[in-house]
Amino acid sequence: MYMRKYYFTLLLFVIYLPLFAQGPSASYTQYMNALQKLIQEDLYSRVSEVIYDVEELPTKEVFIDFCKGVEKDFDEIQANYGSQLTDEEKEKGTQFTQTMMIQLGELYLDRAADLDTDARTGFFRTFLLEMGYDQTLNSLNEDNSRAIIMGIHAALEIPFGMPNTEVMTYIYSEEAPILELYRAAYIMNEMAMLNESYDAINAMTESFKTAYPDSRFYESMKVTLISLEKLREGAAVEDFSFLDMEGNPRSLSEFKDKIIYLDLWASWCGPCINTFKTKTPSFEKKLREKEDVVLMYISIDENQEPWKKYLEKNPMRGVHLFAGKGFEAEIMRYFKVWGIPRYLIIGKDNKLISPNAPRPGDEAYNVLMEALGS
Repeated sequence: MYMRKYYFTLLLFVIYLPLFAQGPSASYTQYMNALQKLIQEDLYSRVSEVIYDVEELPTKEVFIDFCKGVEKDFDEIQANYGSQLTDEEKEKGTQFTQTMMIQLGELYLDRAADLDTDARTGFFRTFLLEMGYDQTLNSLNEDNSRAIIMGIHAALEIPFGMPNTEVMTYIYSEEAPILELYRAAYIMNEMAMLNESYDAINAMTESFKTAYPDSRFYESMKVTLISLEKLREGAAVEDFSFLDMEGNPRSLSEFKDKIIYLDLWASWCGPCINTFKTKTPSFEKKLREKEDVVLMYISIDENQEPWKKYLEKNPMRGVHLFAGKGFEAEIMRYFKVWGIPRYLIIGKDNKLISPNAPRPGDEAYNVLMEALGS
């Protein structure tokens, strides 16, 4: 049961092929396929045996030794392909391995339901230090940063993705040698999640630089921050094109005289459909007389049939467009969307108001009214 809960989380990293300027080499693809085989044919059963198919939870020392053994197996596969991989591919492979190991630490916390908060946070801190990640994590990306912050959420028993201040408060209460890693991962995750405004994230980054002027993590922060400049409030949004229900091309610039409340969704997304049934009807009704506001629903279904079929059975007001391509859709990559539903507010002249807006409801309505000057 526990392994099933985390199967798709683990699989996300198994099938992930990092993007390179010229695309991954054939050797890198073979290397990742070898890792995938190891995980599917060996790792799942080994994890079950050590923490799920036993009456008593193993000690943290036993589990950490187990993870070190798994990491060695991952490293041996990389060594087999080492001479065929570029330095960039080796670094991506190492980050992949470290991310997987950090997720194993989170699995332990999931199984350790009886431990109190101090014991849980103590385990995760010890786990990262014993694995050497305060030293060997040479840089942070969205994946390993998210894995660290998800681990902290699990240790604190706080659902990941829910707005709160407890995680940051806890992180800043920690001490060296883990504090630098935690602070860096927190900032990188905030960049990925877009939980804060660009200016707030920039301030956090500058504060980190002041505290750790020689940190090896600062460069990746700076690069990521630069990529977020297009997502700051008031930035001009790229003129994306989509298809409407009749197959006609439509672009954002057609609505430049309106304020757009944009809903990214898919027919297979349970939370999206639940919101359509519980929140959207009353939200649409409140906005019905607001002619300067457009409710825009953009589907990222892989093909059009399920999109059209859902809307035929469940008609909704607003503009319905199709992007396709799932999370590889241009608009998804542009706005760094890693989960749906996701909401954006785009103002007149296609100037960005919020890249991560509130879901349909009073808070979103108030933001729209403020944009209208009401």
